[in-house]
Parts: sequence; structure tokens; C-alpha cells
Amino acid sequence: MPGACIRRRSLFLSFLLIVVPGVLVYQNTSYLSGISTYLSKELYHGYRFNHTAAISTHDGGDFLDLGAEPEEKEDLGRLCRPDECMQGSWIPRTPPFRNFADFLRVYPPSRRGIFKICGSEENKREPEDREMFHRAQQERLLHVANWVWKPSKGRMRKWDVSEFVVRLLRSPGGLIFSGDSITRQQFQWFEYALARADISIQEDPKHLPFHSHRRLHQFILKPDDPMTAYLQDRAGVPDSRLLRPIYTKIDNHILVGEKEIREYSVPLGAKETFPWYDHFDYFEGWEEFVSEMAKEKGEHGVTEDTVLVLNTGAHWSRGALYMLPNTGGSTEQQSRVTALLQKVIEHVISKLNGIPKLQIYYRSTSPGHPACSSAKFYKSFGMDSAIIAQPDDDESSKRFVDVPTFHTSPYSDVDAAHDAMSNITRAVQVATPDQHMKLVQSRWDWDRFEANNVEWKKAINALNHTDENSSARPKWYYMDVWNMTLQRPDAHTQTLDSHHGSYDCLHWCVPGIVEQWMEYLGHLVLFD
Repeated sequence: MPGACIRRRSLFLSFLLIVVPGVLVYQNTSYLSGISTYLSKELYHGYRFNHTAAISTHDGGDFLDLGAEPEEKEDLGRLCRPDECMQGSWIPRTPPFRNFADFLRVYPPSRRGIFKICGSEENKREPEDREMFHRAQQERLLHVANWVWKPSKGRMRKWDVSEFVVRLLRSPGGLIFSGDSITRQQFQWFEYALARADISIQEDPKHLPFHSHRRLHQFILKPDDPMTAYLQDRAGVPDSRLLRPIYTKIDNHILVGEKEIREYSVPLGAKETFPWYDHFDYFEGWEEFVSEMAKEKGEHGVTEDTVLVLNTGAHWSRGALYMLPNTGGSTEQQSRVTALLQKVIEHVISKLNGIPKLQIYYRSTSPGHPACSSAKFYKSFGMDSAIIAQPDDDESSKRFVDVPTFHTSPYSDVDAAHDAMSNITRAVQVATPDQHMKLVQSRWDWDRFEANNVEWKKAINALNHTDENSSARPKWYYMDVWNMTLQRPDAHTQTLDSHHGSYDCLHWCVPGIVEQWMEYLGHLVLFD
């Protein structure tokens, strides 16, 4: 009998030590990946196979191996490092959206943050044409959404908006967006993601400072809402934290106002008496507002950094900065824009760099794709990416109609995108039939977006290599989305701009590009 008991005990221990861990590893690698951001820099590697599993961690030289040796191509468990996540390509969604009903199951309409279907109906179609256009744009949105981003190495964290809101509640100021209309699109996607998760908000409550300012909008969790109570309990923060915003939008097209533009442009040749046209949205004193928002309030559980998403880019052109001299060739003129941008970068950094407990994510400016509605144009560059044509009886837009049906696809990879967009100046000229508009659009300087990004990247890299006390200043991050967005000429809104006689090839369809930006931001914030 004692021998039988020992044998049974040995079998039971073998079951616990061998079978149960094997099942847990096979079934629950998602749990391990959830804690992977807390491991060492080499992180964690988890792999799933049809019949075997392997997990390896490196921490002080220790190595744990369970199951078979994985192949590198099956690197499904490792989270991508911040500098890896935006290196990759767009792949077909699996399973694909087969029809618009499939799309609406994932992206249902909402009372807040309802995105526009790609394009608009602003070119005054007749009712029957409008209905046709609406159906065609549904089809187009379906094609745009049937591509998802895949990093070349690792994967991004699964986007969980509730988890992200909990992180924001644990900071004094939550999330602050400051930028232009493309930043507004990222903000609008975040609003939609909240609504889709049944997280209700209240806009500009009267107890907040600047609650009536037209270029500053603040959002708190809706009081006395069950989801608010759940998120507060999960975050472990006091009632006082609920009185302050979880996110804020600041309209700041170029991040500075008239005073700074006059100060920095006159030495570059601008006339001291140049007229100021108020076409740049700007909230004066926004840096002081951010500083106040980021201050610790002595609240229990509110210990994380406030998050600031920053961008300025599309307005940094000869066309927008009209006060700079037009003398000399285009290279000389653009050099003045660059010099002005450098001064503004220095100014913004000097204003923000004394704010502790703040994480600043400068999102790179995304590219425009000239003639994004013209398949014939892109094929002229030897590319097979089919771009949308607009079915429209309006004579002014027929010059853009090359194909009878709607079909979209990204470039196959970043190299193909770079080849196609290697000469944006020429692309603008080919895509714009009107001679006057050729001049106007050439001064939008889309070919300088990447160079302007480099200026911000250099400045942020320099900040991160200083010996200053890091706890007394913010943490700066360069959020590089250039290569990812360069691959999507098909994903622009293509709204007809009646003023310029062309389609919008700068802003993006929602969802799509900006959804990936928010997932990337969530990955970076929680990765940190």
C-alpha cells in the first residue's frame, strides 16, 4: 500500500509539473504577453505552433525553454520596440470585410465621434447622383479598412481603450492633443473609440478654466455614469480626479502666434509691417496651460505622467508663410521656411522643457500623395496601386476620373512607396491641370514634409542625449509614422475642394491611418 501511494503521488506530481504547465503555456501565452512589458529590455518571446510551444525570457542570464525551438518567422509573441513598430507593411485584413454590414459590426455608428465616410457630398450632386456616390464611398471605405498594419518585427499591444483611459486617470492632466486639422483627426478617432466602448464624456463643463474658449476643448468622464464609476474603481483614483479632463484638444496650427512669427521672420527678410491674417488657429498661452495640467495635485493614485501629443507640419510652407520673401529660387525660399521652423522648434522646446511629469510625443507629419484620386497618374510611375476615381457628373472633376470602378490598395512595401513618391514636386505638376493651380500647389511644399520631420527628430534626439536632470523635465519621444503612411496613397479622404479645384490628398479616411496612430500611441505609453 505505501508503494502504491508513492506511485500515485509521483504520477500526480508528474501531471502537475509536466502536463499542466504545457497546457497553460499553449493556451495562455496571451496572459504572458500582457506582462511582457515589465520584463527586461530583451523582453519576452512567445510562440504558438499547431502542436508545440516555446517561451524564452532573458533576465540576468536565466533561460527557460518549454517545448520546441521556434522559428524566427513565427515571432508572434514579442512586442515590437518603439523604433520597430512603424517599420513594416500593410497586409489584407483576415477575415476581410465582405460587405458594409461586416464593417458596421466592427465600426458601428455612434452618438459621438461618428466618422465621415471617405470623401463628402459637398459638390452639390443631384439626389440620385448623391445616392450613387454614397454607395460608392461605402465600397471605397470597405477597401480602405480591409488593410491592417503589420510591423516587420514583433507586434503592437492590443488596443484596449478602457486600459488606456485608466492610465490617463492616473495622471493629473490625462491626454492633450495640440496641432492642426490632421491632429484633430487623431483626436476624433479617440473620441469614437471611447463611444464604441460605451465610455461617455462631458465636453467643456463650466467649472473648468477656459471652458468657453473656441480653440481649447476639455473632456471629463460623464458624472454619475456606471462606466465612469467602473473606470475610477479600476484606476484607484479619488473623486477629485474626475473633475479634470481625461483628454483635451488644443487647436494650434503652427504652435506659435503672431508675436513669435514676427520676431523670427523679420530677420529672415519679412517686412516689419506685414499684414497678419488670422488663418492659423492658435491658443495663446497653451504651454502654460499644459504645465498647469501636468502638475501633481497630491491625489492618491495619480502618479503617472500627463501625455501630450504634438504636431505641426502641413502649414509649414511658402504658401502659408506668406510673409517670407519670394526672392531667389525655390531652394532659397524653402530654406527661409526651414530657418523659421528651426526657431519655432527652439521656442516650443524652451517653453515645454521645464515641465516635469510630462511625456511629449511629437508625431511626424504624414505625407500628401498628389493625384491620390488618379489611377492613371500612379500607373504612369510604373506602380500597380490602383487609386480611386470619383463617379461624378461634375465636369470640373472629370479630369480626375480614369477608372470606372472603386478599388484601393497600398503600395506593397516602403521601398515601392519611396520609388513612387521620389519626386513629389513633379507629381504635383503632373496631377494639376490648371496652370495657376500648378503654382499654388507647388508652394504647399509637400516635398519638404519629410525634411521638416528631420528638424524635429534632430532636436528631440539632442534633448534625449543631454546630461540634464531627467526628473525635472519632460520625456520627449519622436513618433515616426512617415513610412507607414507613405504606403497608403489610397487612404486619403479625397473630398472635393471646390476652392482649389482638386481632391483632398492630405487628410485621411477614418477609420484607417489614424486608428493605427492611436494604437501606436497606446503601445508607446504603456510600453514606457
